[in-house]
Amino acid sequence: MQDNHIKFADKYFETLNASQSAIYAGFSEDTSRQIGYNLLQREDVQGYIENLRLEQQSKHGVTKDRLIEEYAKIAFFDIREVFDVDGGLINIKQLDDKSAGAIASIKSSEEWGEDDNGDKTIVGTLKEVKVFDKIRALQDLGKHLGLFEKDNDQKKANIQINIDSTDAQLGE
Repeated sequence: MQDNHIKFADKYFETLNASQSAIYAGFSEDTSRQIGYNLLQREDVQGYIENLRLEQQSKHGVTKDRLIEEYAKIAFFDIREVFDVDGGLINIKQLDDKSAGAIASIKSSEEWGEDDNGDKTIVGTLKEVKVFDKIRALQDLGKHLGLFEKDNDQKKANIQINIDSTDAQLGE
């Protein structure tokens, strides 16, 4: 593979912009879009980019199983798991990995009031737990498992053509 092809692929892996990557690799700005497209069609460039992707996944421990596990944390999260028996929020350091992985943020604010002497005092604490989008996680897991393929197949037109005649029939 040529040096400018490697330079292109490295930049493309970083930006996912073929035109900018071609310019970065030294190709003409006027033809960068077409050259970027052509380079992405080459098997050697595709293989090099795939190797970069695999190296990055390995370096950071990104696997399909790990992604599914993270989706599952969100999809099957039960809000009751973050509260104690008295209804108070469990200390964040005591949350299990499943619950902690489903929580996007926790906000805490003090509620102020006055005591009998008219002095300001904290009368309570409001804690707000924001979780990641459960519906989206369920949908993404469902897509991964192929749960919606039947629905998608029903929407596709299935056309059968009889080669011996010019008649076309719509299939079921």
